[in-house]
Amino acid sequence: MSKTVLITGASTGMGETLTFEYVERGWNVVATMRDTAKANPAFADLDTVLVTRLDVTDRVGIDQAVKETLDRFGAIDAVVNAAGYGQLGTVEEVSIDQLRAQYETNVVGVVQVVQAVLPHMRERGAGHIVNVGSMGGHVSLPTMAVYCSSKSALQNLTEGLAWELGPLGIHVTLVEPAGFHTNFTASSKFPATSITAYADSYATMAEFDKHAVRGDLAKSMSAVADITGVDEPPLHLAVAPAALEMVRGRFTQLMDEYARWEQVTAATAS
Repeated sequence: MSKTVLITGASTGMGETLTFEYVERGWNVVATMRDTAKANPAFADLDTVLVTRLDVTDRVGIDQAVKETLDRFGAIDAVVNAAGYGQLGTVEEVSIDQLRAQYETNVVGVVQVVQAVLPHMRERGAGHIVNVGSMGGHVSLPTMAVYCSSKSALQNLTEGLAWELGPLGIHVTLVEPAGFHTNFTASSKFPATSITAYADSYATMAEFDKHAVRGDLAKSMSAVADITGVDEPPLHLAVAPAALEMVRGRFTQLMDEYARWEQVTAATAS
């Protein structure tokens, strides 16, 4: 019997690409998005693809999408939480409403989807939850601190979730990309205000972005599809070699700083 995966954010980027990758592997795919009119027209020609509306900030709509999935395919073997966006701007420039909205989508939205599917997965004693994080969850960047902080929260949430669900037979994976040639910037939100004092921060980010090595979207999503539903999937899956280099550098820097201040740390022992 074919397995079934529900994907959020399937109208563009990673979610859209993953839809085709799972179809190639014989999966049933529920391609969800806020506006189904934006679905790739090719989805309509695929018998194993169900396109349905799902806004991760709408719990009633999430429950309805899960019900549609179960009614159509009978089971949910995996969920890929790919929906999300980036809030740009320095911390001072981003409004509190924008901050809340970023977390509502990138963190609370993921939790709502997970909570909606877990009763079904617990009953079956099987399932795989795949959350799309970011190397920004490890390495925060100027003018992207709010976005990166949401991915850091998702990282810790995913790791704790894996501890909770492992004994129940449910696997959890955090996919960590470093960046692709997608419409990420176009779908990002700009800050509520602009403060000229942060010109250097924007220049630093522009220079970083200019030299950043992008991952191959198709190859990366192929790797994600390959590890979905296997017996022992990874908890962390970095996609694109540049992602690993960023994390290695970050943890080296962190341990060096701890070492420099170790005497102070030691003095705080009881």
